Amino acid sequence: MDEITQATKPTLEEVKDQLEGWRANKINHREPIPKELWQAAADLARDHSINTVSKALKISYTDLKNCVYPSKYKPTNKEKASFIELKYSLPLTSEKITVEIENKKGCKMRIYLKADADITTLIKPFCSL
Repeated sequence: MDEITQATKPTLEEVKDQLEGWRANKINHREPIPKELWQAAADLARDHSINTVSKALKISYTDLKNCVYPSKYKPTNKEKASFIELKYSLPLTSEKITVEIENKKGCKMRIYLKADADITTLIKPFCSL
């Protein structure tokens, strides 16, 4: 089975020729590289290195890296930055409190405070990340 997949995989030179042919025939200067060529480059980068492939094909290292290792967090159009106002009167309780928040990128923060602490100065910068 490995012999079959190895035979059908394009080589670095073949992908380079395809990319150069696409560049020579593209109509618009800002036209994005076709997904098929990105996929072929990503497949090559898994066998070689991202640096080797990006230099040989003259494509962005970062874009190729993102193609090889897609981000877990991809914002959708439905996700909008939102603000949640917390209204409270001090003190909430005479004990210690725990506040857990998650920002729009999925980063989580847990804060342990005394009840009379002002949490807004801690939360605002975290949520703006």
